[in-house]
Amino acid sequence: MKTSQVLKRYEQGKLDFRGENLRGQNFKGKNLTGANFSHADIRGANFAQAILTGANFWQAKGGLPKKWAVSLIGFSWLLAALSGIFSGFAGSFVVLTSESLDITNQIAGWTAIIILILFCIFSYLQGLEGGLGAVVIALMATGVIAVAFAGSLPFSLSMALTFGVTFCLHLVVAIIAAVAGAIAGAAAGAVAGTAAIAGMFPFAVIIAFMLAVEEAEVFSFTIFGAGIAAVAVTLLSAYLGWRSIKGDPRDEWIRQIAITFTSIGGTSFYQADLTDANFTGATLKSTDLRQATLTRTCFHDTLKLDGARLGDSILCEPTIRDLLVNPQFGYKQYYGKVSLRGANLDGANLHRANFKLADLTDATFRGANLEGANLTKAVANHTNFTGANLTGACVEAWKIDEGTQLEQVVCDYVFLLEKTNQYGSRKRRPSNDNRSFKPGEFEKLCRPPIEDE
Repeated sequence: MKTSQVLKRYEQGKLDFRGENLRGQNFKGKNLTGANFSHADIRGANFAQAILTGANFWQAKGGLPKKWAVSLIGFSWLLAALSGIFSGFAGSFVVLTSESLDITNQIAGWTAIIILILFCIFSYLQGLEGGLGAVVIALMATGVIAVAFAGSLPFSLSMALTFGVTFCLHLVVAIIAAVAGAIAGAAAGAVAGTAAIAGMFPFAVIIAFMLAVEEAEVFSFTIFGAGIAAVAVTLLSAYLGWRSIKGDPRDEWIRQIAITFTSIGGTSFYQADLTDANFTGATLKSTDLRQATLTRTCFHDTLKLDGARLGDSILCEPTIRDLLVNPQFGYKQYYGKVSLRGANLDGANLHRANFKLADLTDATFRGANLEGANLTKAVANHTNFTGANLTGACVEAWKIDEGTQLEQVVCDYVFLLEKTNQYGSRKRRPSNDNRSFKPGEFEKLCRPPIEDE
């Protein structure tokens, strides 16, 4: 269905677009409040700056159209091939360590290999940033040593500087290969899954090995050394790409670059108003949600949300994102001091969850199980607890306002203190252990907010 058809039907009061093919359609800035896009194909659709308050995207399919996905996979393969070429050049420098008669080349080759090994080790242990940091420190130390001992070594200062430039170039080639390969692998993984990484890097390894052997020119044991070095860089790239797309924090920046890259041409909700929208069961891989208004937006059982471009929204924190997608997993979990502003946790299992000092402003917990939850000093302004179970919750110094909804709350008793005082009491309310709140009594007690007695 074309954009014009959708807008015409919407103007006629027809809000039902269930199952429609809306691939690549442009709804930028349009008002589609309350529209029903459940089961619709919205891959590549542009909803940037659109008003989608209360819209229903239940089990809608967002992300990249097939043509874009295939193009991005192809580009990732080219990037992987480039990584293989650079790795091959880097590996060929191993030849300098044994076959060159020039002592400058020999020292440059061995030094580059040592620092390359350090780069691989630190990249594996601390991420690519750690590997690059190790290289910088090693380069600085090597430069100081080269200058300090230039007079005592059997070559001049100018040769020492030449040596420095030589092995720096070697390392730059190797590092470019590692970075390009890691981004290529992460991008391929973001589009087509980790199987794509496993498929593309054997190709890069073959390129790297063949190029290293070709550069070595003379058949000898050194050829195999060059090939091994090239393969090592390529495999490191594949591993870093796989690790980053799996969400390892050590390589988060690689993952972010890959997701930014793979969201080009995908579904866009950039700066859209998605207040009270429903994405239950929707697929949002390669979808742009930056700067979107996500107040009470439902992401229950949303698929591949970790592969979307999330910006600095509430979804960017993995712990919070996992809770919004799987609200039944909140049992006994810690969410202290976090921002859950506008979170949709309707029906969530938050039994004995800890929300101490959390910001719950504008969030919704309708029908949620908050039995025994810790709400100490939580900010719950304009928060909806309608029908929630708050029995045994701690509400010490929590902050609510006239917009906080407490209708039909299920609550037998609450505690006014998180920890027992000098009298061994947590100030249970009702204070009589044998009495429970009557219907509506808890709500009356909280307006105005509960005060210490």
